[in-house]
Amino acid sequence: MEFSNWLDFDDNPILWWILGHLFLGIFSVWLIVSRRAVTDWIFWGVVIFITGFMRLPVFLFNLPLNPDESQMLAQGLTLTFDPLIYRSVDPTTSGPINNYLLAFLGLLGFKLDFQLAHVLSWGLTLITLFFFYKTLKTFQQRIVAQLAIIPTVAFIGFIQEPNYIHYYSESIAMILLALNVYFIAVWTQRKAIQWPELVIFGLSTALVILCKIQALPLAFVLGVWSLYLLFTFHRTHFFVKASILVSTIVGAWAGWLLYMGYNGVLDDFFFYYIKANAQLKMHFSDDSSRSYTYLLVRFPIIFYKLGEGIKYLFLPFGILGLVFLFQNRLKSAFLNIVKSQSYFWVMLLGYLLMVIATLIRTGSFYPHHFIYFFLPFCLYIGLFLSHLPLRWRWAILSTQLIFVAIFLKQIITHATTNLYPTAISKQEEFSDVSRVILKYGKPGEYLVVWGWKCAYYVETQMPQGVNENHSVRSAMKHPLQQDYYERYVSDLKRNQPTVFVDAMTEKTLWMYDPAKYGHQSYPELAAHIAENYDLKEVIEGVKIYARKNKN
Repeated sequence: MEFSNWLDFDDNPILWWILGHLFLGIFSVWLIVSRRAVTDWIFWGVVIFITGFMRLPVFLFNLPLNPDESQMLAQGLTLTFDPLIYRSVDPTTSGPINNYLLAFLGLLGFKLDFQLAHVLSWGLTLITLFFFYKTLKTFQQRIVAQLAIIPTVAFIGFIQEPNYIHYYSESIAMILLALNVYFIAVWTQRKAIQWPELVIFGLSTALVILCKIQALPLAFVLGVWSLYLLFTFHRTHFFVKASILVSTIVGAWAGWLLYMGYNGVLDDFFFYYIKANAQLKMHFSDDSSRSYTYLLVRFPIIFYKLGEGIKYLFLPFGILGLVFLFQNRLKSAFLNIVKSQSYFWVMLLGYLLMVIATLIRTGSFYPHHFIYFFLPFCLYIGLFLSHLPLRWRWAILSTQLIFVAIFLKQIITHATTNLYPTAISKQEEFSDVSRVILKYGKPGEYLVVWGWKCAYYVETQMPQGVNENHSVRSAMKHPLQQDYYERYVSDLKRNQPTVFVDAMTEKTLWMYDPAKYGHQSYPELAAHIAENYDLKEVIEGVKIYARKNKN
C-alpha cells in the first residue's frame, strides 16, 4: 500500500490536532444539546472521518509500532509462500486467523508492510465498534447509543500509545466477541432464537480460539449464556436448538483438526498452540511466583499503572457508574434494572469479571490485552446514560477532555505532540541490515533471523525459513525450550535459507547478552551455520551470513 508524498506530519502538527479536537467536540456537544440523534450513515461518516483523520500520521508511518506487528507480518508473508501453518510458521499466542488474513491480503496484491498493518488495525477496530453500536441500539434509543460510543471514538482517534494502534492480535477475536454479544442482545429483546443465527454464533465462537487463545474464557461466558437463553425462550425445543449450536462449534473444530491431521501438523498444533501457550510465562526464565489472589487485590493499581490510555476510557464508565449506583440505591429500582433484558447486564458483568480473570491468568499485563475492556465499558456507558438525568450526558466528554489536557500540556512544555513523524518513517523504514541482506538474497527467498528482529523479514519481503521468527522460545530457558530448539534446527536444515542473520545484540529485547544468546552458544545450531554459511558482514553487532556456493 503506497501513500502519496505530498502529505507529511512533523513532531508538532498543532493545527491538525486542533481541527480534530474541534470537530469531534462540536459534534459531541451538538448531540448532547440537541438531544436528537443523527441518521446512522451520518454518524458513521463522522466516526470514520474523525478517526481516520486523526490516524493519518500512523497510516503514513511505515515502521513497526510493536514487536508483535513485525512478527505477524512476517508470518503472513511466509504463508503466501507456504500456506500450511505450523509447518511454515508458529503464530504463538496470536492464533492462525490473524496470520491468514494478512496472507489473504498479500495474495490480493497488497504489500505486507507496516502501513497496511496500521490501516488494517483501524478498520478492524471500527468493525468492532460497529457491533457495539448495534448492540446498544437494540436496547437503547439511538441518541443514547450514539452518545455511548463517543468516548470510544475519542479513544480510537486520539490515542498515540502504540499498543492500541498497531495490528494487535486481539483485533479479530474482538470482532467475533462483539458479534456474539450483539446476537445475545437481539435474542434477549426478541425472546426468540432462529437456527441460522445459532450457526453463525457457533462458528464465531469456534473461531475466537483460533484468533487469540486467551479469549477462550470470554467466548465461554457468551456460549454458556446462549444456552441459558435457549433454555429460557425455547424450553420445549432446547435440546434441538442446543444441538445445532454445539454441533456447529464441534463441526468447525473437527474441520480444522482434520485439516491439521491431513497435513501432518496436528501434533504440532496441540503442542505449540494449546500446551505450550498454556504453560509459557512472559519471560520464561522468570521464577517468581505471584498468587492470583495477590494479583486480584492489586489489580486496580495494575490497571492504573499498566492500563496506559485505556484508563481514559474508564473515566466516563467510572463516573456514570458511580452516579448510576447512587441514583438507584433503592433495592427495588436497582433489581428492576438488573432483571431487565433477561439479565443481559448481569451477563455483561460476568464478562467484565472474566476479562479481569483472563488478564490475571496470563500475568503479563501487556497494554493491548486491556482492549478486552472496550466491550463492557462501552455497553455499560449506554446503560448508565439511559437511566440517568440528561445533565449527566456531559460526562461522555471526559475522555476527550483528557486528550485535550494532554495536548495543552505538550504545547506548554514544548513536548512532542505527534509520536509518528513522517520524516522519521521515510529515513528509517529500510535498515542498513536489510540492505546488506538483499545483497546476498532476494525477495521470495528464505531468510532466518536468530534473535528478535522480525522487521528484517518485512523490509526485505523474504519469508521466514523457520517456524519461530523471533527465537525467544528456542533461546531462553524454560521447560519446553528443547522442543522449540530442535524444531528450529530442523526447519533450518529443511528450508536451507539463503541468508542467516544473528541479531543477538545488547539491544535485543529480553535477550540482550550476545555472549549468552548468540547462535555460537548453541552447539547444533553453531555447527550447522559454520558448515553451510559464510560470515559476510557485521553491522552494529548484527552478523549476516550467506549460504555457501550460492551463485
